[in-house]
Amino acid sequence: MITIKGIAVLIALMGVPTMDSLMDVVEWVYEEHDQNLVITSGFRKGDPGVHGQIPLRGLDIRSRVYSDPDRLCRLINDRWEYDWKRPEKKVASLHGEGDEIHIHLKVHPRTRLR
Repeated sequence: MITIKGIAVLIALMGVPTMDSLMDVVEWVYEEHDQNLVITSGFRKGDPGVHGQIPLRGLDIRSRVYSDPDRLCRLINDRWEYDWKRPEKKVASLHGEGDEIHIHLKVHPRTRLR
């Protein structure tokens, strides 16, 4: 099951187009890791980063539903390349502190399967 954290997140997500590669990553996580994938943040108007881009290039998903979120990030990054011109950038990272820790997903126009 895919769950949206709340109505504000849902409304923001529905208000903008999303990059296909971002949806491909989400679909892969959902299909390969039989968990309740929870989208906790998507489009944020005025955000200078990927959460504020149109089409949307960034999503946050709840990490605590996965037994090893670090491993999930590694698996995602082994499968997708964020940008071949900037190999240090990653599609998935564990982000935040304490109860706010989450998996941050981001894509670029050059994101592709490895």
